Amino acid sequence: MIITSRQNPQVAHFRALMRDRKARLESGLFAVEGEKLFHEAVASGLKPEQILLTEKFSQKNDNFCKKAANLCNIDIISDDLAEYISDTKSPQGVFFSLPLLDKFSKLSTLINSTGTSRASASQTTAARFRVIALDEVQTPGNVGAIIRSCDAFGVDALLLSESCADIHSPKVIRSAMGSAFRLPVYRGGLVELKTLGFTVIGAALSDKAEKLTDFSFPEKSVVVIGSEGAGISAQVLALCDSEIYIPIKNAESLNAAVAASIIIYEMRK
Repeated sequence: MIITSRQNPQVAHFRALMRDRKARLESGLFAVEGEKLFHEAVASGLKPEQILLTEKFSQKNDNFCKKAANLCNIDIISDDLAEYISDTKSPQGVFFSLPLLDKFSKLSTLINSTGTSRASASQTTAARFRVIALDEVQTPGNVGAIIRSCDAFGVDALLLSESCADIHSPKVIRSAMGSAFRLPVYRGGLVELKTLGFTVIGAALSDKAEKLTDFSFPEKSVVVIGSEGAGISAQVLALCDSEIYIPIKNAESLNAAVAASIIIYEMRK
């Protein structure tokens, strides 16, 4: 049976998950759109809770339907409902829900249980652990791009302040291109990292900031990236042990995602 009503509970649920952070937190789920992201999620070990496919997509993608049916329940919806649910102009015909990605367990659990965590794959020393922390970065596209860079260059974990963009929003997930399914992400935890012996480094323009290319990152480092307009908040900057800056020539500044990506690349050395 093809679902055609906007009042259908599954349709209403998916639309709310795509648009409302409160709905995501209350249900413990978030919604994702797209066939490629579906494959990325499954390959990362995530199991969908529910899948909605448009009639047109299901008719043309029999192999996908068979694979998806082995994972969870599938409902078929009309193309009009896909446009109603989606936050894009051209829906792809695939929607699925996943459990929230935020890790609320202590960071020490991640560090102690995995040794060098993701860093072990890059043949680093046993004590090496790299973390990026975002302070009030509110542009979803920037948060998604930073997640993608962290994943690409082997960052061990990402910390988000409470006022950062929601990593489960469709724009963040699309910008991350599947990396959000793999990267360990936490809300808060900066103070905890200091107690675990991490050096906290703020990306900031100040008289005491060191040039990025001259800076030697300690084995256990967390770099804080501030908001697009205001930079790192005074409260968080007070927690920083060191400060670094990226030398540029003509432009007034770099956006948060570009600055973070440059720093993340330098942290590999």
